[in-house]
Amino acid sequence: MMTRRSAALLALPALAMLPTLAGCADTRSGYPSLAPRPIERAMMQAEAAPAVPPPAPPPLAASADIAEILASANAADAAFKAALEKARPQIEAGRSAAEGSEPWVVAQQAYSDVESARAPIGNALAELDRRRQAAVAGGKGGDEAVIAEATMQVQALDEAERAVLAGLVPA
Repeated sequence: MMTRRSAALLALPALAMLPTLAGCADTRSGYPSLAPRPIERAMMQAEAAPAVPPPAPPPLAASADIAEILASANAADAAFKAALEKARPQIEAGRSAAEGSEPWVVAQQAYSDVESARAPIGNALAELDRRRQAAVAGGKGGDEAVIAEATMQVQALDEAERAVLAGLVPA
């Protein structure tokens, strides 16, 4: 049977927690407010800075400029083919050589030289893509068609060069 004294002893820990629980509902105002500060309110009410107009697209290339890009891509393709023919004997000799041997290293270097000769074709594709984007942004449908045709021609050169290199990959 529980006496009054034992009931009071059981309630004592609960009474000890009351000040702690009361702290959760503290209404003191010593804490900083989460409301915007005056400077923040002023910034929210200020007008936004005027939008900076986008830079004007570069002048679109006339078909003569596109023809110049095509001519340089064709010249780069001819340089690639010349480099390929010069390096082909070294690459072929290195294909059957042991890995790490002198002929194998020479073949790797020759292959890398031929592969780097492809860079101008990539540059021509990038320039044509930049001009296509400018034509789209400028609403120049006629220029866009000329650029698309030139891009297809340069892509054909690029794919042919890739195919030749894929067949020469040293073992």
